[in-house]
Amino acid sequence: MNNKRTIFTILFFGGLWGIIEATLGYLVHFLPTGFPGMIMFPIAFYFMYSSYKNTNKQSAVFFTALVAGIIKLSDLFIPLKSAMSAINPAVSIVLESLIVFAFIKIYSENRIYIKSALMSFGWVLLFTFSQKFIFQPAEGLYLQPMMEMISFIILNTIVSGLLIGTFLKLKQNTNFQIVKYNYKKVNFATPILLLLFAVFLELSNSLLF
Repeated sequence: MNNKRTIFTILFFGGLWGIIEATLGYLVHFLPTGFPGMIMFPIAFYFMYSSYKNTNKQSAVFFTALVAGIIKLSDLFIPLKSAMSAINPAVSIVLESLIVFAFIKIYSENRIYIKSALMSFGWVLLFTFSQKFIFQPAEGLYLQPMMEMISFIILNTIVSGLLIGTFLKLKQNTNFQIVKYNYKKVNFATPILLLLFAVFLELSNSLLF
């Protein structure tokens, strides 16, 4: 696998992830606390896993997340926004990559749903702990009553695990793809345009929401 292909692939999936974060990511936060993660973590997994499968490099997981995180950090250029409102989601994206990286290290094509659920549980637990002990945002799962917080952690684990497990099953049995990626058809301009479009959407929606 040549370096050019690896870089293009990371920028391609990182840019697409940034676009989703800059659009759907803002919309799902109108949902009650605890629900956005059920949708956004499986999406994040898809982009990181796709980057890994198309490069055959586990490090692609981290670097794809880094690209999406940097797109999120573009909010730092908006004077009216607090720095932490940009830093918190960017760091969360990188934390997601740590969980997915660990999952890929031990992944095998058996008991997929159980492993997917364990990965989802690991993520929501890490996210909740980071909110409580590091970021402490004004809103978050960690502020919910204990039983409600535990219920949401269990629900996140089940829903995200089912979504990720179903995707992996489909890919295992039919080589299922949501985004058809062919490196030979991707030139230098494609990932650059994706990144610029993602930053534009991020800044635009950050000003609106």
